[in-house]
Amino acid sequence: MERITSFICYCIAVFLAWLGGMSYQDIAFLVGAAVGVATFLVNWYYRRKTYRLLKTMGISGEINAAINR
Repeated sequence: MERITSFICYCIAVFLAWLGGMSYQDIAFLVGAAVGVATFLVNWYYRRKTYRLLKTMGISGEINAAINR
């Protein structure tokens, strides 16, 4: 258990040291990129969920395409 917590502490220390060497502009870029990727993943998840729901209901692909425009 001690080896695992030590490894996690070292990883956090390396991450914080790396983050400390960045400017505000670099941090803003990373946050913006992370938000963009998160938005893509959320949209993909819910479109896939909608497609599966419509597929189980027996609705055709044209209606699914019209809903997801």
